[in-house]
Amino acid sequence: MARLSNFLRKHDGSGGVRQDGHGSDPLVCRPAERHEIDQALRLLLAGPNGLAGEEQVLDFLSFAIQRGVDVNGLWVATRGGRLEWALLPVLSPGRTMLVLTPTRLLKFTPAPSAAALVREVCAHFAMRDIHLAQLLLDPQEPAVRDTYAAAGFTQLAELIYLLRSIRRSADVPPVPDGYQLRQYTPETHELFVRTVTLSYRDSLDCPALNGLREMEDVLTGHKAAGEFEPALWHVLLEDNQPRAVLLLNRSPNVESLELVYLGLVPEARGRGLGDWMMKFAIGCAARDEKTELSLAVDSRNAPALKLYFRHGLQRVGSRLAMLRDIRPHSNGTAVLA
Repeated sequence: MARLSNFLRKHDGSGGVRQDGHGSDPLVCRPAERHEIDQALRLLLAGPNGLAGEEQVLDFLSFAIQRGVDVNGLWVATRGGRLEWALLPVLSPGRTMLVLTPTRLLKFTPAPSAAALVREVCAHFAMRDIHLAQLLLDPQEPAVRDTYAAAGFTQLAELIYLLRSIRRSADVPPVPDGYQLRQYTPETHELFVRTVTLSYRDSLDCPALNGLREMEDVLTGHKAAGEFEPALWHVLLEDNQPRAVLLLNRSPNVESLELVYLGLVPEARGRGLGDWMMKFAIGCAARDEKTELSLAVDSRNAPALKLYFRHGLQRVGSRLAMLRDIRPHSNGTAVLA
């Protein structure tokens, strides 16, 4: 696949470790070498019919360039020169990483090889001050889920992806009487930290994450979810007390605005403020000349789902999120409620 050569840079192949495995040849887990990247991507993007084709790989490379993902960061598990698994760690601000993985096991991809490779990747990046590793899996592939559970990952939530079209005529609603709206600035940073922290109390939105990250890391991660624009982050105040927070980011190279986080403090719930915040988000998307509003929500968060469905969002897919705490002082497993 000669066209791929323009996207790839030489990798020195350093790092990695030999793992005991089945068969006469040992399993070797290490960063991919340049000549292996094509085949590793085909495996990473494999579907029901087997390895991905050239068009799928090129589409992914285009996506990777848009999102700043370096495919030279691929890791592979090989045995006797045969590729048995591939992973692409994507580091995020906030000391987390998303590990892109094949979504199904194939005949030539034994589960122990997948588990060995993800353990080695986690051990490597734990030494680079990464705290949490996350996977997004196909909920219809329990074999992959069980493989990663054996490697120390815990099921966090099934994330439901929602989307709605935006009419350019949608208005930004006026702020309700008695309330004030504050945008994000360096001076209001602590207000956002405080409001997000308060909104986590008794929240149904991935509650197992509570306490696993410092709030500064949380906000840093939210800023990195797309294109951060301070004017699209808002806190709603009542008598100078925080009541709700709305974080919107532009999605790179698409006409979409992403609702990164919407949270209400306990005292504000059940008062219709969530509906106002959604109308405000839709109005912001229209004002920003976007054609879509998108978000992801925990499938168990029934109140949030009802809110989003009321405002015209529709389900477009789902992924099973799994998490592992890889900090050296942890036991390797994120203890989730």
